[in-house]
Amino acid sequence: MSLKNKAISSFNWTILDGLVSQGFLFIVGIVLARILSPEEIGIIGYLTVFLAIANIIVEAGFGSALIRKTTVSVKDYNTVFFINLITAFGLYILLYFTAEIIASFFETPILKEILQLAGAVLIINALSLIHKTQYTKFLKFKLQAIVSVTAAAISGICALIMAYAGYGVWSLVALAVVRPAIVCIVYWITNDWRPKWLFSYNSFKELFDFGYKLLLANMINTIYHNIFYIVIGKYFSTASLGFYTRAEQFKTPVSSNITAAIQRISFPILSTIKDDEERLKIAFQKFIRFAVYINFPILLGLIAMAKPMVFLLIGEKWETSILYFQLLCIAGLLYPLQILHLNLLLVKGHSNLNLRLEVIKKLILVPIIILSIKLGILFMIYGLVFFAFIEFFINSFYTRKLIGYSWKEQFMDILPILFLSIVTSLIMFSILYFKLSDLITFILQIIIGIFVFILGSRLLNLPEFDEVYQKVQGVFSKLV
Repeated sequence: MSLKNKAISSFNWTILDGLVSQGFLFIVGIVLARILSPEEIGIIGYLTVFLAIANIIVEAGFGSALIRKTTVSVKDYNTVFFINLITAFGLYILLYFTAEIIASFFETPILKEILQLAGAVLIINALSLIHKTQYTKFLKFKLQAIVSVTAAAISGICALIMAYAGYGVWSLVALAVVRPAIVCIVYWITNDWRPKWLFSYNSFKELFDFGYKLLLANMINTIYHNIFYIVIGKYFSTASLGFYTRAEQFKTPVSSNITAAIQRISFPILSTIKDDEERLKIAFQKFIRFAVYINFPILLGLIAMAKPMVFLLIGEKWETSILYFQLLCIAGLLYPLQILHLNLLLVKGHSNLNLRLEVIKKLILVPIIILSIKLGILFMIYGLVFFAFIEFFINSFYTRKLIGYSWKEQFMDILPILFLSIVTSLIMFSILYFKLSDLITFILQIIIGIFVFILGSRLLNLPEFDEVYQKVQGVFSKLV
């Protein structure tokens, strides 16, 4: 199979995974938001922070190092497996015995039991890391999609049953634990790889030399993406954290899943042509244009639909989250591009530059965090929007040097798509002035938005439209 066909097939299955599994979880989240209070949603925000940071430490950049390495030995896989597993056990023990201190810090007593139970996810993820890495390295996204959809469905149903039975926040904990547990079990059933009592210091040193820089960069980036949960929860209120968390959960199925799809596919594919700069630049340009063609119209469309969507899906009690959601969507516009630029650095072996950029960016972020404590949540989110654009320019700085792809070229490549997406969003916004019901407004915005964007794509003769059309056909052919 050619590189292009591998990319198309991988993208089809990754998008199918995102549409079905994340779509199902999104619906589950909407139902839970109607049952649970903002305070209960806020509590799970704390859990998200600690698990995200701990999982980055467990993975330690070894997965990416294995994917990038051309020939991986049996010793490589086993060395990484045992390092990850030992790290996971150590972090879980640490989290278990510090849970009471953390709960006291946030003045949320129930957080102690939640962290002690949900912390087991670290060990679960470590057990399945090699299996997942192998599937990604060899572009086996079909199986990953099937497993992900199955896990999302079962864990989502468990969470709904518990929520309706009155278990409150524990329904969200079940969602966080059951899903990775199912993924781990199925990966062990479907993948023949089994650990052996092998450990190689040379393998560890080789992979760690690349991975530790990525670990530090990912750690800094993860702390950045989660520090606001801590700031809001500590200095404002659990309800405020609930509104912010709900806004993030509305944005995440779109921006984060598009980013994850682009990242999972681009890294192994670009790694195979990393020594051919001409092919690498062409492939990178295609990823850039395709990422914005998907991300820009959806996020700008969601900004226009935010008010009727929130009122219709989760009710007026969540009105505070509408502006948060709209601003977070603006910040999320450039996120897939940022990840692509960082992927290029890693593909070319510059994990040290990746780390340096993360340090520089987060130093710029510190004043925003400090001022937000004094000036409030809205200032913090506006700061995130500003920082997203600064981050994009910093991340893309070395792309010109590595493959000769300048800022001007990038801007000209995405300009037609940006223009069309803005026009589409403004037309969708105009429907709000007719003062129709939330349901009618929401439906009209979707229909008119899709029509305008497709018509504009045809008039501007955007090649991405034909590619997306083919990919959509591929996704639906897998569904039927």
